[in-house]
Amino acid sequence: MSTQHTTTGGSATRPAARPGRRLATALLTLAALVVPSAAATAAEPGDTVHIGSKQGYGGTGLFPIWYETPPTGDPDAWAYCVEHDVSARTNVEGTVGGLDDFLGDNHLSDPAVAGKVLWVLAHSYPALSLADFGEASGVPDISRNDAIEATQYAIWRYTDLTWDASWSWESEDSETAYWYLVDGANASSGTTPEDLAVTASITAPATPGTAGTLVGPFVVSTNQPTVTASVDPATALVDASGTPVDPAAVVDGQELYLDLRGSSAAGSATVTVSAVGSSATGRVVSVPAASGGTPTAESHAQSIILVVPSTATTSARATARWSAAPGAPVPAIGTSLVDAADGDRVLPASGGTVVDTVSYENLTPGTEYTLVGELVRRSDGTPTGITGAVTFTPGEPSGSVEVTFVVPAGHAGESLVAFETLHEGADGEGPVVAEHRDIEDAAQTVTVEEDAATPTPSDEPSEEPSPSVTPSDRPTPGGTPSTAPSTPASGTPGPTPTGSRLPDTGAESSAIVAGLAVLALALGGGAAVARRRLAR
Repeated sequence: MSTQHTTTGGSATRPAARPGRRLATALLTLAALVVPSAAATAAEPGDTVHIGSKQGYGGTGLFPIWYETPPTGDPDAWAYCVEHDVSARTNVEGTVGGLDDFLGDNHLSDPAVAGKVLWVLAHSYPALSLADFGEASGVPDISRNDAIEATQYAIWRYTDLTWDASWSWESEDSETAYWYLVDGANASSGTTPEDLAVTASITAPATPGTAGTLVGPFVVSTNQPTVTASVDPATALVDASGTPVDPAAVVDGQELYLDLRGSSAAGSATVTVSAVGSSATGRVVSVPAASGGTPTAESHAQSIILVVPSTATTSARATARWSAAPGAPVPAIGTSLVDAADGDRVLPASGGTVVDTVSYENLTPGTEYTLVGELVRRSDGTPTGITGAVTFTPGEPSGSVEVTFVVPAGHAGESLVAFETLHEGADGEGPVVAEHRDIEDAAQTVTVEEDAATPTPSDEPSEEPSPSVTPSDRPTPGGTPSTAPSTPASGTPGPTPTGSRLPDTGAESSAIVAGLAVLALALGGGAAVARRRLAR
């Protein structure tokens, strides 16, 4: 098995947890394997690093280096200039390489000079803490900027000169520290990259383990006198005979075991070994002359050389998983899915939020678990893509947690079933501990209401007669209301062009004419009688 080597600077961050894929249960529960580290990897040849703004006095300085882009948190390493007469570029990316990859044409390409420079790096700030460097150089109260200046001048004394120059010292402390470094480098036979290498690795057990026994061995390898070991979750480390070991003084080739003699549940644990220091010190960073370019011997910005801080560590980790002891209680979960708004199992057609209360039993207190859920269609078992997850660490073997799902519009008329899978670990991708995936379970099912029916306009003509329009509510001569059509009848004047109404000429005027006719007849008859009387 391989082991992931990692180096951390002043700080390390944990990756964000995320719900993951469902994993097969049985084999992963029994398997023992190495898990890659979450810490930032060391700057290896070919890697790209970010170069921050120079810190220190104006003429000298130290560059902060981040292994990831964009940079976050404290720098992972630092770097000094190794080309005095070449302009530096900052807030750019550079490429890590070995001493053989140096693009400059000064004395650093000479192995003897490179050995002196590496000695200076290993015995200066920040490879040593400021306090340790001050004590070693005879300047207990040296300032950070003076320590940087002394180191930078000592490096240039070898890379760009072959003699001791009269530098523009900012202080006597800086000069004193400079001579400490130069005298020490001159007296030494030089330092090689192999001398600065820091290794630490660990391999997991080759065979599965069982609760109630010693699980191991984890085999440690390192080129350092000792490394420290830690276990997550906290578990006692012992040797093959069950005798406790000192986790702060683990040596090369030592075999470690997890003491599970008091446990009966299945589980896993990660053993991490850490050594002080990093192999990145002494590696050269080549910088392009322009952003987006490739640095070459003919065209490049100032080359710089890495030095890791005194707080840096090189780490490796391995994880072992074990099965439950024979006859041990098996973890199990049960679920109850309801509408978060009213607690029933019916959602409106527009969607809403549902909460699945998941009860668990026979878990291992203090172990971190992640519950990953997904809603599926009850009609055919297809996934909806609606997911939820929660990470928790139980204090007791039994209890409950809640997983929330947000159901969008578009699921009207569907019955949705919550499938839950319980993983060990914080990322939802650890071994499966338990699951509940019963598509017929009414307790983990909600129903989304149908959409309300919407009337559809008909293309067929209406069979109902259109109501007549009465132009006037005045009675007709017979006392019957007029039922004249809404459009003018033949011989009846229609609307004027301006839409004004013409005088009525219907029933009312006819009655007047009839009255006048009767009157005329009466008058005519009276006149005839009078004429007959006169004629007599």
